[in-house]
Amino acid sequence: MSKDKQPPFLEGTGISASPERLAALYSSTRAQRDTNPDGYAANVKWWGDAIAASLKTGYLGDTLVLHPSDLPDKLSNGTQRPRGLGGVLDALTPSALLPIQRYMTQATPIDAAPSFAQRVLGGVFSTSWGLLGRLSPFSSASEEHLKAAGDLVHLPNVRAAAGAWTKHVSNNPPLDYTDRVFSRASFTRAFRTVTDPALTPADMDVLVRWLERDQPQIVVDGDIIKIGTGAVNEADRGAVAVADALMRVEGQIEAAENEAEACTAKARAKVAAGQRGAAAAYLRSRKGLDDVVAKRIAAGEQLRAVRRALNQAKGDVEIMTAYEASTAALASALSDPRLSPERIAATTDALADVLADQREIDDAVRLGGAAVVPEVDDDELVAELEALVIDQRRIEVEARAKAEAEAKAEAEARAETEAKDKAEADEARARAKAKAEQEAKDEAKADKADKAEERGVEKDRVPQKAEHAAKPSDTSLANEDWAMRYDEAQAREIAEKERFKEERLAREARMMPAE
Repeated sequence: MSKDKQPPFLEGTGISASPERLAALYSSTRAQRDTNPDGYAANVKWWGDAIAASLKTGYLGDTLVLHPSDLPDKLSNGTQRPRGLGGVLDALTPSALLPIQRYMTQATPIDAAPSFAQRVLGGVFSTSWGLLGRLSPFSSASEEHLKAAGDLVHLPNVRAAAGAWTKHVSNNPPLDYTDRVFSRASFTRAFRTVTDPALTPADMDVLVRWLERDQPQIVVDGDIIKIGTGAVNEADRGAVAVADALMRVEGQIEAAENEAEACTAKARAKVAAGQRGAAAAYLRSRKGLDDVVAKRIAAGEQLRAVRRALNQAKGDVEIMTAYEASTAALASALSDPRLSPERIAATTDALADVLADQREIDDAVRLGGAAVVPEVDDDELVAELEALVIDQRRIEVEARAKAEAEAKAEAEARAETEAKDKAEADEARARAKAKAEQEAKDEAKADKADKAEERGVEKDRVPQKAEHAAKPSDTSLANEDWAMRYDEAQAREIAEKERFKEERLAREARMMPAE
């Protein structure tokens, strides 16, 4: 076992302890109660919580019944065995643990004040556990005493299971009469899963006793359990007998159907093996089983009809009981002296007189109020209303005219702006065009002059060859000047295009808010 691994019984409980703490818990004995009372109390509480949680998980077998004889083995941690369990059980009795025999036979509720005899018995039991606890630290003899102890009922777990059962029945109330009566076996099958893990038969016996005595929601008579109040009668026993018989018949039907299917499968296997005689035998067996199934189905339907008749009869009885109770209640109400014909007539006459007096007073008050209210001239009201209507129409006409004028002024301003922008654009385009034409003419003249100069220079090239070798030619200078002017003209044209583009973008920006 690894150092940090928890004992198996703690799995799923949410309880854990360090290795050092576990060592102290397993070595804790009853003798520490005098030398270290606080530490001993803490150890007892830890073991009590661990035992309760292990019961709930089902690790100790049952969930409501504790078996002390199993504890040394169940609560071991590898080679370690708890040494002070006797003291732990002594401390938990009788607040959390009760001997199962006392629990099952006690007539009064567990939580009720105990009688003198019960206090005496409880003292004797506690003393016996005290003797067992003082045998700690456990020798082999003390463990034998623990293993010889009787089973105990864990009361907190019983209360939790009873609460789960009550919640389940509240959420799934029995509707029919036959759904409220059970045998012990059928009650166990129906409600053992109200807790997780499911309750064992021993747990169910403990729960039934609690629901009967401490939380009276069921009635128990021998093997019959009835949800509700009232003694168990012959009708209840008959309903349980019908339900049990129907359950047995349904089980027989299922078993016969399974056996018939097995016979069919075996017959097919024999046919495949060429054993026709064996196959025929299996088929005859299946035919017999089919007859049994048919008869059991008919019997089951008959039992269901009986159960429906029982539910209907019980429902009719409940309806008649309600009729009788309502008849008695109505007769009691009608017997009141205030409902006699003479009393009713006198009361209604008096009420009519009082209502008549009230109407007279109300009419008088209304007439008096109308007298002090001045009359209003209807013609004057009509004239004032017409004046208000005319004034409202005038206001609407003025508002509409003002809106139209503003819209017209805005449209004219927009048109004027657009015309101005268009004229500026046309003027800019005309200037750019004229400038471009003039530059083209100047360039043409310059080109013509350059060509003429080149021809003159060509004539004088032979005599002046030595001179030209000494200094740059005039033609070269002229070509350079022409190239410079051409570049300047191109730059001016590009600048003009950029300026025209900027003016167009500015006009568009001014026009956008107006639109």
